[in-house]
Amino acid sequence: MKILVTADWHIGKRLHNEDLTEDMNLFFEWLLEQIKLNDVKYLLVAGDIFDNNNPSNESTRIYYAFLRKLSALNCKAIITAGNHDSPSFIDVPKDLLSEFDISVFGIFPGVDRLDEIFVPLKNDSGEVVAVVAAIPFLQDRFVRQVGEGEGAREIAEKIKQGMKSLFAQIGAALNVSYPVIPKIGMAHLHAQGAQISEAEREIQIGNQEGISANDLDQFDYLALGHIHTGQTVLKGKIQYTSSPISLGFSENRYQHKVVMLEIENNQIKESEIPVIKNRSLYQLKGTMTEVEKYVKLLKNKYKLQMLLDVLIEEDNYDPRINDKLNEIKENLAVKNEIKIINTRIHFKDKTATRFSSTFDTNELNNLNPIDVFKSRINGRSEEEQTKLIELFSTILADTTQE
Repeated sequence: MKILVTADWHIGKRLHNEDLTEDMNLFFEWLLEQIKLNDVKYLLVAGDIFDNNNPSNESTRIYYAFLRKLSALNCKAIITAGNHDSPSFIDVPKDLLSEFDISVFGIFPGVDRLDEIFVPLKNDSGEVVAVVAAIPFLQDRFVRQVGEGEGAREIAEKIKQGMKSLFAQIGAALNVSYPVIPKIGMAHLHAQGAQISEAEREIQIGNQEGISANDLDQFDYLALGHIHTGQTVLKGKIQYTSSPISLGFSENRYQHKVVMLEIENNQIKESEIPVIKNRSLYQLKGTMTEVEKYVKLLKNKYKLQMLLDVLIEEDNYDPRINDKLNEIKENLAVKNEIKIINTRIHFKDKTATRFSSTFDTNELNNLNPIDVFKSRINGRSEEEQTKLIELFSTILADTTQE
């Protein structure tokens, strides 16, 4: 029996205000082809279905259109909420979707109702051959007791211990209910040692990024979402799939993939399927003259427009740079194969920077709260900055919980 694992779709994502809907639609077409070609029985989606917790009507339509096509292939699905998702939004259609063999998990039910997150997997003969523990993103209140006067470090440590205890309880409950068959976990968290791309937000509830792989070792296999770079945390046991498309310029550097699990003779066999690439994201850095030269050399070999992030670095202020950039954009627009979506200009002569346009207005739309806060405390001691950022992250996490 075959199971396909994916995560971090981020439906509705805009990169410097550029809509990535086409990228997702092409991925979904490819994913449905893979499910049909490989006779996949179950699809696991480990969180961050949407890019924000209030998805647009168009994002919602894309999601349900995919699920309808998936159901037509007789492939069952297990979907968990990530930190970008609204748990209640994911859960609302639970009863309706269950009629189409789609199980969704938005809100964690609590340790006294762990059986509710266990999904037995059946083969064509109706035999239960494995079980999935579908763990949605765990909000602060599920893993720690709030105490008065706690600092950021105390809160972080409480959460780490709470996560360790919770996963141990999930493992124990699985062993009682399903003692013999393979146990698959799916969760949305940051495991210790995982590499992060620039597209990942720095906000983690209570520094959950400190969770050790040893504290997640309750399963025969653990499929993780949250980190967009596909990587192995513990060989043969704990694996991040990857975001299916490049959600930031740094994510253009690695191969996106989905993971195939095959259950046979009570064993789990893992393999990877590279996702077909439909768009290239490219960063250019240099003087105005160098950038003009680089742009002329670029060739787009993919189905969708190449998107560029351009950083101009000059010694002295030059009022003609914006005009030159606009001319390049106009020339690129003629062929419509390459598009500059973000530009930055840096003059080494600091006395001239007040005359420059350092950021496009689009740049402001892509700053996250942590970045803004860091800019406000720049100049303080490193120790003080660390403490303030920890406190701010905790406060921000609390305000974003439902």
